[in-house]
Amino acid sequence: MKRPKRTPKQMEKLTKDVIEYYFNNPHANGSKHMQKKFNINEVKLRKILTKELDRRFENSIARKFLNKQ
Repeated sequence: MKRPKRTPKQMEKLTKDVIEYYFNNPHANGSKHMQKKFNINEVKLRKILTKELDRRFENSIARKFLNKQ
């Protein structure tokens, strides 16, 4: 039986929880472990983390410095 789709509010909370867990638990942030913990598939997990890491990269000081030159 298929699980019902998550609402946008649930996805927002899930995204926050995944990001917080990823950065606060470096010893246990493997893909398989996080998939089981949050009950999401690999693609959704990768999209969440990629979006956050891209955002952090764009906001980094090094990136701002490189763009000024």
